[in-house]
Amino acid sequence: KSYLLNKCGEFLSTQGWVVVREKFDRGLEHNSQGVVCSLFDKAAKVLADMKVGGSRQDAEYSLRARKALSDSLDIASLCYLAQVVPNLLHLIDDIDMKTPQSIEANLSQWKLVFLLCQFLNALLNNNRPIMLILDDLQWAEALAIELVLGEILESIEKQNNAHLFLFIGLYRDDEVSIYHPLFAKINCLHESSNINTTDIQLSAFSKNDLVNMISNELKLPKRLIGELSDVVYKKSSDHIFFAVELLNSMVRGSTIYFSMSRRQFHWKLDRVYSLKTDETVATFIISTLSTLHPDALKALQILSCCGFHTDVAVLELLEESDISPCRGIR
Repeated sequence: KSYLLNKCGEFLSTQGWVVVREKFDRGLEHNSQGVVCSLFDKAAKVLADMKVGGSRQDAEYSLRARKALSDSLDIASLCYLAQVVPNLLHLIDDIDMKTPQSIEANLSQWKLVFLLCQFLNALLNNNRPIMLILDDLQWAEALAIELVLGEILESIEKQNNAHLFLFIGLYRDDEVSIYHPLFAKINCLHESSNINTTDIQLSAFSKNDLVNMISNELKLPKRLIGELSDVVYKKSSDHIFFAVELLNSMVRGSTIYFSMSRRQFHWKLDRVYSLKTDETVATFIISTLSTLHPDALKALQILSCCGFHTDVAVLELLEESDISPCRGIR
């Protein structure tokens, strides 16, 4: 799905679309609303970058978007919005965050919905198509799902410029049960007479996909990699990530190597057959960590204490200490 998404985004960007992407993370469901705000913040950054580093058409579009926002929102609303969309300060220079109206730290849900909708409508009013992408919706909390798939989409479909807006939501259907809030919301969208929806179901990783991948990577015709592909496919249990890690481990262990005499990649088939694999991708990855340099392992241990994400500011602080993880990954 990521490959399809990247190709779609790259193509539409060349056609003048504003393409912005964000994703939810497992274990950080409590920050789901922050992810939605980050999506809009990235859109504001794209517009701010257009103002100084884009083409003449981009600069003009950025100027029109700036004017549309200034016309549709008063200074107090702009200050509120800049709290959750900080790049708005780079787009609109005259926002004064020191004004009394900006003191309130937490926006109400309805005020947030209103401001984000006004922000998006102001951009669409300038006749430039926009595509917003949210990945891994299965890890979003119910409030964020309702915010995006409910209030924001319903607000856009009432506008005359709704045809300029495309939203793409990606999720893993094997992790969305009938009790998941996303399941009910998708059904509501399907039943809506005002919002056009299209489902794209990506098929599971097939043996033919694996053959194509190995053929492309090793620069060999498919007829020469048939047996290797068969073994890898069986050992990886048709899981793409498992297959990639398995092939990488073969390269690291010289089971797959480049033969100078044959001037092509070769492999020791008996070692491929005898290669032990774990029952899950996670345990397999853990087992391969032992091949890393001790400094790299130490860096991973330190970074794991910071959770799924580590801010650059945290790394900069650690860099000045004796436990700097950067030393292990240089």
